[in-house]
Amino acid sequence: MTEKLEGLAYVEREAEEWSRWTRKGQKLWSFANNGSTVIIVTFSAIAAVLAQASFGDDLPLSAANLATALSLTVTIVSTVQSKLGFERKWAANRASQSALQQLMIDVRKPPTDISEVSETLKRIIANHDQQIISAGASPQ
Repeated sequence: MTEKLEGLAYVEREAEEWSRWTRKGQKLWSFANNGSTVIIVTFSAIAAVLAQASFGDDLPLSAANLATALSLTVTIVSTVQSKLGFERKWAANRASQSALQQLMIDVRKPPTDISEVSETLKRIIANHDQQIISAGASPQ
């Protein structure tokens, strides 16, 4: 019986650690995804306006050059956002967070089968890793 309780305590600690990790990842990837989207939309709109504007020739940087710089920034940010999969990684962390919360309910309600909850935790971790490394993977 003591072994079972120690095993459950271990699974609970691991699930709590993964929960902290995925909660942090969820926040960071959400910030990266939303922040880059705001930059893309804002800079694209400003570049479009500047491309049509004429402010005179006395400015150190012309409107066209500034529009070009903003367009280049949009290209870089959108490429990084898509290649690093900001939204996919946010979704993976969110799905894992939800699954871990459900697992914690099972761990804390007696009677709990240690083999069942440990297999569930391993499956959650494996699914999380698969979602992170698989381009275009959708959370399960």
